[in-house]
Amino acid sequence: METGRVVVKHLVVGADSSTSVNAQACRGQVEGAALQAFGQSLFEELRYDGTEPVNATPLAYRVPLASDLPERYESFVEHGGPGPFGAKGIGESGMLGVAAAIANAIEDAVGVRLRQIPFTPERVLTAIEGAR
Repeated sequence: METGRVVVKHLVVGADSSTSVNAQACRGQVEGAALQAFGQSLFEELRYDGTEPVNATPLAYRVPLASDLPERYESFVEHGGPGPFGAKGIGESGMLGVAAAIANAIEDAVGVRLRQIPFTPERVLTAIEGAR
């Protein structure tokens, strides 16, 4: 409430791959996608000054650091109904619910709904102040 900083303590992601050709690779795909969405949800944003990007270098563009990652992280790959040839593509499906889950957690914690990523401390504080 005072800083607007969002700390995700526990992140759980999953996907349904049906019959996995390589279950470990599917789980790795889901985990990687979820952490990519985590970064987009809380940190990543290309900013511009007019038409010029101001943070388009590896040193200026904010991505999550190891210290930013959730304390607990769980993933699972379910094996539901069959897709074509008994398999389904999972692609980047681990990304799909992460931003919405974090937005819901923010709303539960501080009572404001954010609809634009990343959920930066500045955006969280602005929303809290706007709700007062």
